[in-house]
Amino acid sequence: VVWQRLTCREQLEFMGEMYALPRQTAVSRSRQLLADLDVIDKQDIVVWQRLTCREQLEFMGEMYALPRQTAVSRSRQLLADLDLIEKQDVQARALSGGMQRRLNLALALVHDPQIVILDEPGAGLDPQSRVNVRRYIHALARSKTIILTTHNMDEAERLADRVAIIDRGRLLELDTPAALKRRVGEGDVVEIEITAQLGAAQKSAVEKALKPIVDAVHLDIENRRVTVRALNAVGKLAAIIEILEQQNLPVGEMRLRENTLEDVFIQLTGRSLRS
Repeated sequence: VVWQRLTCREQLEFMGEMYALPRQTAVSRSRQLLADLDVIDKQDIVVWQRLTCREQLEFMGEMYALPRQTAVSRSRQLLADLDLIEKQDVQARALSGGMQRRLNLALALVHDPQIVILDEPGAGLDPQSRVNVRRYIHALARSKTIILTTHNMDEAERLADRVAIIDRGRLLELDTPAALKRRVGEGDVVEIEITAQLGAAQKSAVEKALKPIVDAVHLDIENRRVTVRALNAVGKLAAIIEILEQQNLPVGEMRLRENTLEDVFIQLTGRSLRS
């Protein structure tokens, strides 16, 4: 709940006064909270298009009341860390989308906040930039609290110490990635492609036949794929194939892999990830 027509500072100070804080205390507490906490929505790019990378980082530092020299040194360090040093004197409007997103991240960090909230930090980045940003966030987490929201389970598994799985506003699980995979999705995963059309009636029959021998089964009618999870999945493969063939479902390619956080999500919610 926020007031849409008040600035962040105004509503924090107002809330402080509602709690009967002295005016000066409300002002100083609000300033400290804004300094300690930063939120960046990576689905929206917020940069000044006609300022260079260096100019807007230094300007943002001064907006946070950093000493001039600190703003300059912090800006230069962030540009180097996020591989933008060669673009420091280039206006933002001339940068690629991926570079603008990295600059957006740098703007959120210039005042050295202790808590950083990132929304989809890998969105819109090319593979190389995504790897570099992940590596930077991982290093940043050694000294700061990072709260990351993402639909990318691979990103969550690589970056997070603890993962909260939330579906339709309800917290389903909170644990380390390893513990979640061990507790919720234990076993190997076999993905089987079906070369014939998979109907709703066959889906129900296959699920009923497979459930006694596997821990979890998911049939994707649109992509004609059967995904099962089970301990000793390889040893049960012959029985799985036999059941599919009994339902007149010829088997194509098969892949065996370890379970992932996405498997955990599907197990908990019963459906694939949604945007």
